[in-house]
Amino acid sequence: MQAALVLMSRAPIPGETKTRLGSHLKDKECADLHQAFLKDMNSKLLNLQKVNPGVDLYLSFTPADSSSLFAEIIDDKFNRIPQRGKGLGAKMYNAFFDAYQKSNLPVLITGSDLPLLNIEILTEALAGLKERDLVIGPSSDGGYYLIGMKKPEKFIFDFKKWGNNSVLERTVREARKYDLKCHFLPEVNDIDTFKELLQLRSEIIKAKKDFNYLKNTKIIIEEIFKY
Repeated sequence: MQAALVLMSRAPIPGETKTRLGSHLKDKECADLHQAFLKDMNSKLLNLQKVNPGVDLYLSFTPADSSSLFAEIIDDKFNRIPQRGKGLGAKMYNAFFDAYQKSNLPVLITGSDLPLLNIEILTEALAGLKERDLVIGPSSDGGYYLIGMKKPEKFIFDFKKWGNNSVLERTVREARKYDLKCHFLPEVNDIDTFKELLQLRSEIIKAKKDFNYLKNTKIIIEEIFKY
């Protein structure tokens, strides 16, 4: 299926990214980990594009003047889109709108701190979007890690409060209000806390080397936990 896939990320700048891990990690370690997530996501999305040539790739980044920081992290096959708007909802809608305007294709949006998001789930998201109006990947905190639509619908992102445990519920309620049919993906969680990092480390130790293998993340985690 043809679609635009948008990877949203802030620049991996020490002191400005993965700050919740600062309880256990140094600022540079947080930034290095984020950069590793990005490199591995870059590889996975390029592999996804190889088997789904109709997928256009986009990077929605912030701050607006940080494009050069992604030059050696994200392949130039990703179209660059600076994030616009105040608040997460506005930034997500604008990223969706910009990718849709450039591609005239259905759009999927996901984040950069999801090392366990695999190609199989992304392939399911593409298939789900072909059959339904809305594709959602739920996370255990009451939010979602991925959302896709055939065209921009501002009401899906028009909430005053983000970052709490009712975002998914409110999104589904709004979708049903407008009679949008939803396809739900398997649950995947981002890596925000040290406990989640420990769980990720355990997953990487037993992971097999395939298209989803977290080569860069493994190197950084081994460095973090070497002492």
